[in-house]
Amino acid sequence: MAGMDESALGLGHEDEVEEIERLHKTRGWRLDFGQNLERIYRADHLPRAVAAFQHSSIFIFLLYSLLSSGIYLLMPEGDMRAWIGLYSWVGVIILLAGVFSRLHFLDQWFSLYAGVGSFGAVALSVAVTGVVQDPVAGQLTQAAVMYAIVIIYGVVGLRFTHACIAGWLGGFVGGVLADALGGSVSWELLHRTFTGGSLLGMFLSYYAERRDRELFLQARLLHISHWRTENYAQMLDKLSRQDALTGLANRRHFDEALEQEWRRALRQLSPVAILMIDIDHFKHYNDSLGHPEGDRCLRTVASLLAAHARRPGELVARYGGEEFVMILPDTDHAQAVLQAENILGSIRRAGIPQPPGQERAHVSVSIGVSTALPTPDLQASELVDAADAALYEVKRSGRNGWRYRAPELAPLHVLNETARHRVG
Repeated sequence: MAGMDESALGLGHEDEVEEIERLHKTRGWRLDFGQNLERIYRADHLPRAVAAFQHSSIFIFLLYSLLSSGIYLLMPEGDMRAWIGLYSWVGVIILLAGVFSRLHFLDQWFSLYAGVGSFGAVALSVAVTGVVQDPVAGQLTQAAVMYAIVIIYGVVGLRFTHACIAGWLGGFVGGVLADALGGSVSWELLHRTFTGGSLLGMFLSYYAERRDRELFLQARLLHISHWRTENYAQMLDKLSRQDALTGLANRRHFDEALEQEWRRALRQLSPVAILMIDIDHFKHYNDSLGHPEGDRCLRTVASLLAAHARRPGELVARYGGEEFVMILPDTDHAQAVLQAENILGSIRRAGIPQPPGQERAHVSVSIGVSTALPTPDLQASELVDAADAALYEVKRSGRNGWRYRAPELAPLHVLNETARHRVG
């Protein structure tokens, strides 16, 4: 396809499928589609027609030259000047049209210059039959009319309607021109060549365009089917990486992003920070207000956290339950601590009411912070474990705050306690 943006034409894929199905049932012998689909077809057909004419114009000119040389050899001296004076312009028209087809800024005008050129070539070919008096040479000029008609309908690449206008109008003007030049036209012979050639050309042009339009509709359906498949694949991939409740990245996405960021930081010798964030007393909140309110609280906190991940590479994910995790690339100790303070401030300003029964009137969070400069001996999972250990320290010391711990300083017994805490 031409790669045109169908949404700009106001036609959605589902609407397009319905229109194509309707056309298959009701179009009959008509060549036109509905308004929107017709615009897409013409946009698709135009570059193909121009590209085809770029190659066929060479063939057309060679055929013109061969026919002209044959007529020239049989043309008597008395008719030579008049014949050359008219028929040489056909060659000029072919050359100009071929040049225009190679100037891409003129592509949108292809139907115009190809149509006008075809009209002129037919008019001149018909007019020439009136100025050549020699019977043998006259028959060749009549054959030239048939060549011109067949080329216009079958080779130039004009749509059926445009080819008909150029062919029939050109023939009429050519007859008037021949009469104006005082020539003697063999109308019976012209009728056989021009009229017969035009009817045959129309028949071939009609079925060629009809076939092209049928192939276009099939290509559109294949394009839509491919789009649907890709869209569904993207949706499934997104769903597999996204937490359904909060819209944040899920655990799988977090693990992949952390490994990718860790490798990048290792190459560039830049620090990476991890923030483990847990909603304080969320079980009490959920049990007191019910799961719908608990889900609403999770979404609110997730939205507040996501607002703090603005830089490229930063990611907020739902780690599990009421726990979230944040990846902060190119972030050292001071910057990570500042980010933790900013998050605490955002949650505090949000003022999410905490049900009675806790020491605080509003929902708060606890944050474990850890940063590291990646080395070959240090794993990304150790950074997560250190942040998790720091989070556990915050929860043991009263919550609603942050603690920092570097991976290499994380005591084994703290990590073991954290693991038991998770299992419990």
